[in-house]
Amino acid sequence: MKKKHFLIAILFAATLSFSQSISTDTIHWSASKLLSWNDFKGDVIDTAVVEGDAVIQLLASSKKGSRFTGTTTFVVTVFDWRNSWVKPKSERDSYLKYFQVMFDIGELYSRKLRKAIKEEALDTYPISFEEKYAAAKIGFKDRCKQFNKESKLGTYDVAITRWADNVKGELAELDDFKQVSVKQAK
Repeated sequence: MKKKHFLIAILFAATLSFSQSISTDTIHWSASKLLSWNDFKGDVIDTAVVEGDAVIQLLASSKKGSRFTGTTTFVVTVFDWRNSWVKPKSERDSYLKYFQVMFDIGELYSRKLRKAIKEEALDTYPISFEEKYAAAKIGFKDRCKQFNKESKLGTYDVAITRWADNVKGELAELDDFKQVSVKQAK
């Protein structure tokens, strides 16, 4: 039984380490750089039921400094262009906007994570960085699932526009947390 737990812990650590590396195959979220169809360079899956796929991830790491410098945390939202693809006949403006909204949702949850880290000193019962990171990833996943449902996987333009406006507003509310590096309270 102990060997099984040890193996699971090793696999989890390896997966976590791999997921934390930021590849050159990614585009970091930026308000000034919207996605374009040229960013989708992955191999098209002709047999896929969907017309395209965008691989978007929240990546975060935390490095504890000395007792005087505190902890430095990095949180980014990335678009993996090498694994994101779209069928050529599906390249329409509203579908690109659909993927941009998902990228924006990723940045929204990165900002929420940065805020939670920054405000840790105010928490009566602070939770660990890993728990906050896991909660942000779950929130991102759940929010994208809801967006996919309401937008009918990018085919319902009215829902895409409504979501774009809502997420843009939420991003503006968290504008103070748009930076990549956040100093954690001591």
